[in-house]
Amino acid sequence: MADPIYRRIAEQLRREIESGELGRGSQLPTELELRERFNASRNTVRDAIKSLIALGLVETRPGQGTFVTREID
Repeated sequence: MADPIYRRIAEQLRREIESGELGRGSQLPTELELRERFNASRNTVRDAIKSLIALGLVETRPGQGTFVTREID
């Protein structure tokens, strides 16, 4: 069975963090940009971000966006 879309989005963003494309302190694309990039719904993108938050890779700052909190070794 294929992974849910939110997991695929989260995995792609995790790979970008791991590769350094999104380094520590970098801001993730906006929710709208992610929706367009992955052709996904708002809730799907939010679920992907929530899973990255649960892994401790990103944090959301109200009114500012979502930022990478740590690099992956």
